[in-house]
Amino acid sequence: MGLRRVVRISRTLSEEKLVIELGHATLRPDTPAVNSTFTGLRAIVCESVGAVRHEVSVPFHDSQVRGVVLLIQTGWDELWGTGAYSEPGPFLGEHLIFRMVRSGVKLVGVDFPVTDLSVETRLITTGKIPIVENLRSLASLPRVGARFSALPLEATITGSCAVHAFAEIDEL
Repeated sequence: MGLRRVVRISRTLSEEKLVIELGHATLRPDTPAVNSTFTGLRAIVCESVGAVRHEVSVPFHDSQVRGVVLLIQTGWDELWGTGAYSEPGPFLGEHLIFRMVRSGVKLVGVDFPVTDLSVETRLITTGKIPIVENLRSLASLPRVGARFSALPLEATITGSCAVHAFAEIDEL
């Protein structure tokens, strides 16, 4: 398992935040916002229910995720850096994608690679929801109260965009 980097920053004398690195991830090609910058967006982390190699199922109510970043934690990121990471694993199913589009999710972040050009992937991209894949350390985030950022690094030949992803958490 890779090391997660936690950085403590201070913006003012009275305000201190934790910044948790979520890795250099990928903004999916054909999403409406390739090469966009997403900074300081309110995020909610949902843990997938079920076995690791499955259709992702996360419990949420539409009003919980409207206008926020939905980060889906499956645990697949624990395989990062191993050959098993590229084996078939979790995937976004049509039902979940329909619910995310219907409820107005602003961006979806997942800790696994998204299958190229599947029917489901086309559903979410036509619904105009950007997808950031291959995130790491989502388990270290609180379920609510984090701010998600994904800053573009460079576009690739495939049209996807490498991003530096991180979350900020206000210290109590």
